[in-house]
Amino acid sequence: MEIRISEKDGLDGIFGSLNSGDTLYLDSGVYRVSSPLELTGKKNISVKGDGAVITGCVVIEGERSECGAGVFLVKTRKGLDIQQLFVDGEKYVMARYPNETAGEILGGYSADALSPERTARWKNPSTGYVRALHDFEWGGNDFFIDGKNDDGSIILRWVGDNNRGKGCHAEKMMVENIFEELDAPGEWFYDKENGHLYIIPMPGDDILSAKIEGAVCGEIFKISDCENVSFSGITFRGTKRMLFCSEYEKITRSDWSVARNGAIRIGSCKNVSVSDCIFSEVGGNCIFIDGKNSDISVVHCDFTDCGASGVCVFGKQDCVRDLSTWENCKTVISDKEKGPQKDDYPVNITVKDCYFYNLGIYEKQTSAVSLSVCSRVTVDGCTVHKVPRAGINICDGSFGGHRIQNNLVFDTVLETGDHGPFNSWGRDRYWSLGGFDTSGKNGEEKRPFATLDAVETTVIYHNMFCGSRGFGIDLDDGSSNYLIEKNYCVGVGIKLREGFLRTVRNNFVYGAPLDIHCTFERNDDVIENNIVVAASPLSIYAQNEGFTTKAANNLFAGAGQDILSNELFRDNKNYVCPADDPDALAMNPQEIFFEPLFLEFGRKDRPKPSLSVNNTTAETETEKEGAVFSLPDDSVRSMAGLSGYEGAYVKKLPTNSVLYSLGVREGDVILKINGQKISSPADLDITDGISSVLVTRAQKKIEL
Repeated sequence: MEIRISEKDGLDGIFGSLNSGDTLYLDSGVYRVSSPLELTGKKNISVKGDGAVITGCVVIEGERSECGAGVFLVKTRKGLDIQQLFVDGEKYVMARYPNETAGEILGGYSADALSPERTARWKNPSTGYVRALHDFEWGGNDFFIDGKNDDGSIILRWVGDNNRGKGCHAEKMMVENIFEELDAPGEWFYDKENGHLYIIPMPGDDILSAKIEGAVCGEIFKISDCENVSFSGITFRGTKRMLFCSEYEKITRSDWSVARNGAIRIGSCKNVSVSDCIFSEVGGNCIFIDGKNSDISVVHCDFTDCGASGVCVFGKQDCVRDLSTWENCKTVISDKEKGPQKDDYPVNITVKDCYFYNLGIYEKQTSAVSLSVCSRVTVDGCTVHKVPRAGINICDGSFGGHRIQNNLVFDTVLETGDHGPFNSWGRDRYWSLGGFDTSGKNGEEKRPFATLDAVETTVIYHNMFCGSRGFGIDLDDGSSNYLIEKNYCVGVGIKLREGFLRTVRNNFVYGAPLDIHCTFERNDDVIENNIVVAASPLSIYAQNEGFTTKAANNLFAGAGQDILSNELFRDNKNYVCPADDPDALAMNPQEIFFEPLFLEFGRKDRPKPSLSVNNTTAETETEKEGAVFSLPDDSVRSMAGLSGYEGAYVKKLPTNSVLYSLGVREGDVILKINGQKISSPADLDITDGISSVLVTRAQKKIEL
């Protein structure tokens, strides 16, 4: 049966009345929802939009007046939970300090956001929120302000969105939703108790006559226990920001905690499609595929200017056998059965030909597509750019079988650090076996269990990853059972840290190195037929004895022959083309067998990146007293677990050095000497009189 409704009909009650085989047509217009529309237990349902916009905003009505100093007052309903506000369709900014600056981290940040001088001005700080980066810049951490202590200091209560501790960056923070911070055009503050909405208009806006909309609903559709359901041609716009309205769940031993909600949330469904839809100014996640689902597709959709992630595919954590968490890093495997112990996880999911732009406006541990505890997810032909962290993220090895292919990912990791356009973790059952360690130890003991969770091989095939910092393909902390083939990386390279069974084949990397960190013994990696063109094309750290990497037929352009001194690349026909001999590159030895790449990536109708490279400058070194130091780069920062780029990385250290006698070793990063901070190698004074040295080694700080 075909059913057609219009804007004036509204959506209340319509989905409960649909029957199997019905097609619902939404005429052009704006449909407002104040609570989620639930579709449960339905089969063979189609919902089609023809210019239809569904929004979580209500129109703000009430007496309006100017109340002085350029501030306007709207006396409206009490008790609304307004998390986004729009004036004549333009998004306004919740009152904040510092004031918003486009293009800045967090839209602007300041170390004095919670200073006593500033907080003393706040009469009622309990309305406020703090958004900050994690103290190591591993995403964001966010807090409610619960009031003041007797000494005037602020009481903070952690919300999320991180799974690596509640640390708050000392400088990169901001505060919002405080009345006293309402001081700039385009800002607003809503007094929930009295129903008073205060607005400072942008130049040219007339608050007395404008249409004012407040986002009060965060989820539009909740779809459960359905089969053969489709949504197409609908625009989802202006939903509530969910960051401070949700419970966050810490996900395995990834860096993520998530709120299991979205503008569309899909649970316990089969064969659901979302196609040709637009998600714009959604306050939280756009689509959340939650728990047991199969054959779900998201095709040719646009996701722009949204608060959190684009598409989240997250199974239930109790599907993972012998689950380890950061609070309980298990060092013994009690369940050695392979694969999941329950089926409450998504399988056979497709995200294809989608466009993701300017996501993670509010939450920083986000990405265009993120996966956890799921199997056989395909991300194909998507374009991703302007995001604060990874473009595509895999939280854990459970349960693999994914295909990441033909995507274009650029302008990522814009607000955080130690990450890449593609990122994964593999902190699975095996990772802490024999003792928690982040330097690649105990590989022999771990090897038999490497694929208990990463059951099927994940393929990263024929993508373009572009950037100027981090790692293009960042296989971090034990990521195992991967095939990385025919990718084109510009300005960002490929990183393998710990892990087993990774094949890196026929990739072209320009302007960044191949990073090999903390190699396990018996790792069984294969690195072959790759071309790496960079000033420093190879970065190897903490290569443990007994590794079984096969490296053959690779070409490194931009370095001298000394790059092959490492035993990994000494034999097996690996080649070097020095930077001062460009003709040698053109000769390209036939043994490389490099297959030319077809350079067509992402959505054909969407923007392409600039291919300029900013990080090809050779690493600078400082020599002092026979020792060689360098400023930490992305490789050292990742290897050592640094919060930034400060310190002095020890590249060479004679045994007769003063520092060596104090216990410093090659591979350490010196953070302090005699209690004084070392910002760069230039700060080092290696003379007698050194009584203490603080270094980081294997991601642990050690006082020597």
